Amino acid sequence: MVGLVLVFIFLSILYIFFWPVAIEPVAWHPPKAPAYEGRFAFKNALRKAEKLWRGQLAGPEATAIKDSYLYTGLTDGNVMRMPVDGSADPEVLANTGGHPLGMKFDATGNLIICDADKGLVCVTPEGEVSVLSDEVDGRLYNVADDLDIAPDGKIYFSDISSKYTLAQANYAMMEDNPLGELICYDPATKSSSVVLDKLHLANGVAVGPEGDYVLVNQTLGFCVTRLWLKGPKAGQSEPFVSNLPGGPDNITYNGKDTYWVALAYPRFPRLEALASQPFKKKLMMRFPRFLALVPEFFYGLNLPTFGLLVGVDMDGNITHFMDAKDSSIGMVTSVLEHEGHLYLGSLMSDYIARIPVPEPI
Repeated sequence: MVGLVLVFIFLSILYIFFWPVAIEPVAWHPPKAPAYEGRFAFKNALRKAEKLWRGQLAGPEATAIKDSYLYTGLTDGNVMRMPVDGSADPEVLANTGGHPLGMKFDATGNLIICDADKGLVCVTPEGEVSVLSDEVDGRLYNVADDLDIAPDGKIYFSDISSKYTLAQANYAMMEDNPLGELICYDPATKSSSVVLDKLHLANGVAVGPEGDYVLVNQTLGFCVTRLWLKGPKAGQSEPFVSNLPGGPDNITYNGKDTYWVALAYPRFPRLEALASQPFKKKLMMRFPRFLALVPEFFYGLNLPTFGLLVGVDMDGNITHFMDAKDSSIGMVTSVLEHEGHLYLGSLMSDYIARIPVPEPI
């Protein structure tokens, strides 16, 4: 009997310490989350937003606007367009055959799209679809997410993780390793190259107005990073916005003085504390979820959330903060300014929200 107990203890120890799990987290220390008070106090300012085309759109993650039409991509692969004033129903422009996410118009009127399944995709004004690039350095993109186009025509876009696909996004969030990449596609050579790596879930991308730098969001790093493309700092990266009050998703420039940053999730300090404790993460993976020390660890993309966004000036200072703590607006994954309004996309909604541009905080 004693022998059986010892064997059980021995096997239990082996299981706890060595049983393989699906993630291999590496310890790091995220910044301490700012409190939701003062300039970040919840005011439910997004409650007043209109919900355009409600029930007609499935997961409109990002938007683009051209010639008084708003464009968005849906989970079924459809690329939709509709009058930006909401006066008519959406119509299908094209279907990428994948899952279109971030999108921007190029100088010739083509809609360039990051597709989670296909890579970097081009949709012509007539709705013809072609794949511009689906790999870099011999590997397929896992989740091409957001993009922007520089004045010289080069396309900068993010790949969330060099390891995990969109279907495995929960693992990417649980592991929380710096596996995201910022990639440059050069239409002149039809080639791609990694220009910045080791990003904690690479997401939104915005090229500076003069094309001298590019910004990339790190959702799990709660920051915006700047990579210089020109000048004495060319090739160097640095923080642009640090310690955001949520996990940043897409980022857009309003053409004047503000970058709009969608915050997909609020901060979860208890969850973020796990970043420095990879053993605890593995331990929770080996036991039933009802025994989890931090239940939010298993939520992945389904973390409890509500609408959040910030505006940032050209020096990286936060100038605006809006929330829907009352859940009147759900997850916000993109913010685009157009003629005095903000248009809010969401991977989890069935509408595009619209609200007047707010006053600075």
